[in-house]
Amino acid sequence: MPLSDLFKKSPKNEPSKQSTVDPSLLSPEMQKKRHAAAMEFVTAFQEKIPLVGGKPHAGTVLAVAARLAGSSLYRALAYKKDITPGTIVLSEEVNEAWPQLMNMFAYYCKQNGTDVMSKPPVTTFSERDKPLMSVEQVLAEYQDQYHEIMNKHGLDYLNGARAGMIVCSIFFEYHSRKVRDIDPFVASGIVAMGVVEGAKTSPPELGTPPVHGTKNNDRLVLGERDAVIQEASDHGGAFIDLNPQALRTLQAGGIDPYLIYEKALLNKMEEKIGRIDFVKTDVDELFREWQEKSSAQTPIHVRLMLWLKENAAAHGYEQSGNSWIRKQST
Repeated sequence: MPLSDLFKKSPKNEPSKQSTVDPSLLSPEMQKKRHAAAMEFVTAFQEKIPLVGGKPHAGTVLAVAARLAGSSLYRALAYKKDITPGTIVLSEEVNEAWPQLMNMFAYYCKQNGTDVMSKPPVTTFSERDKPLMSVEQVLAEYQDQYHEIMNKHGLDYLNGARAGMIVCSIFFEYHSRKVRDIDPFVASGIVAMGVVEGAKTSPPELGTPPVHGTKNNDRLVLGERDAVIQEASDHGGAFIDLNPQALRTLQAGGIDPYLIYEKALLNKMEEKIGRIDFVKTDVDELFREWQEKSSAQTPIHVRLMLWLKENAAAHGYEQSGNSWIRKQST
């Protein structure tokens, strides 16, 4: 059965409490456009759905839809265009906007009989359920087709993100209720994390040909902020850049920004990025200088280096000079 058959009728009324500002959320005409666009993408997606053992892989399918929706939200927030693709951009705008998308997802799921809000989503996934594609791979493979379909139906990026939640709910219905190859709360956790990952990762320009076998697209650059930005600009690679407003918000709330960087680094490692490169610094010299006096006031890139020294091997990485390289057997 085609996945789109599981969701042939659009919901009678989408949740109204999410917005009192954007009239397109409640417009019946826009609701129909979002539904039609979602159905068209689901149909197109089935022609190149990620398979394992000849069957769709639930975690990957859900992550693809969620990351595309999140990436559409990223574009809706209209960041500056010169951010290197793959860069993790942490912003308060995303923190405020992505829960609205999850509320829509929960609404559609409840219409189909599952209350995903009845208990917290799972955020630690088994090897069987983990998405098998990175955010960059998802965008390279699917983003052009996704946005072509959204544009065809007259959807801007924000409504394209909302249509993505319909897609997520269709995939959720299929995998958690029809074929039952994933736990509903694991599935909702993958959707939640996928939306955030997509919304916080700078995407390549639409129409950019996928680049295969280029190590610069498979590296994370760390170090002092200015040096990292220059390196990524000159030679490619992802980097982590905390939005200044988000930084101020965290500091005002007494939250250590380092925790955000550590989580972003861990996410890249879980995606099996090929290498992590420190630039304009000597890692071992930094280690000798800081290993005995590290504190909350230690520069963030130094704290990340110390974390890698202690934890990278457990994630399948080994140090080589100023870099950590993923072992091929991992």
